Amino acid sequence: MSPAPEEWDSLRLAAKAADRAKAAEKLRPAFEQRLKELGYSPASIAHAFTTLAGPGTVAEALAELAQNARLERARAIPLDFETVEQQPGLPVGHALAITSVERDGYGIRIRYAIRPPLPSPAGRPRGEARDDCDHEYADLGAVVGHAGPEDRTTGVLTMPLPHPRASLLHVRISWSQDPTSLWEIPAHELRITL
Repeated sequence: MSPAPEEWDSLRLAAKAADRAKAAEKLRPAFEQRLKELGYSPASIAHAFTTLAGPGTVAEALAELAQNARLERARAIPLDFETVEQQPGLPVGHALAITSVERDGYGIRIRYAIRPPLPSPAGRPRGEARDDCDHEYADLGAVVGHAGPEDRTTGVLTMPLPHPRASLLHVRISWSQDPTSLWEIPAHELRITL
């Protein structure tokens, strides 16, 4: 039984992709060594290799290297902030402390600690922001974990980089399960000077 004519193209593409990935693996050590010598980080090298081993072009791999290098060179810059509202929607008996706010090449990172540690279902916060140029932003995601002797939950909420002309960013954070906009329910609000 042979494949239908329209399936031949898919089979050819799959075979080419497998051949390309196999060939790339043989060249990987030399590829990684040369890029290390040029000063690229392991993460940048991995992204570029994945691009080349897949359907990406050399130009796309070079663009990936350049983008990751720019982001890695962007040092975190501490930002001044003040708390405007303190109703984060945490379970009763838990307290939130914002430990730092920084700007880097990826976005605005808000680091926090919650004591005592959160139960697993409490999960990650939601975040929304508005700048003084009337742009709105949704969070890019959060990382949550435990620190020290597991006496607290720590985490990082990342907001997108605001508009270049913005000088203030209001960020609202909540663990509430209410799907309503954070601007309409109680939340923990920060006013960040950009």
